[in-house]
Amino acid sequence: MGSENDKYYQWEEIEKHNTVASCWLVAHNKVYDVTAFITKHPAGKYAILKHAGSDVTQDFDFHSSNGQKQWRPFKIGVVKS
Repeated sequence: MGSENDKYYQWEEIEKHNTVASCWLVAHNKVYDVTAFITKHPAGKYAILKHAGSDVTQDFDFHSSNGQKQWRPFKIGVVKS
C-alpha cells in the first residue's frame, strides 16, 4: 500500500508507458518512471524496454539491495487496486 502522499495509477495508464520516450515499470505495486535511466542501464535499454509498462517485481528482486535503492528516485506512485 502507498502513503497518503502517493499518486495512484490504474494498469490501463501504466501499460501505455512502454517506449523509450516514456517508460514505466512496476515492482511491488510501486510505479517507477525510468525514462531518464533507460539508456544508462548497464544491460542496455532493451533489458528495460522488453518489460516496459508491466510488473517487473521478479526482475527487481534479482537486483542487489544497492541496485534496488537506485530505483527510489524514479518512484512516481503506486498501483491502484
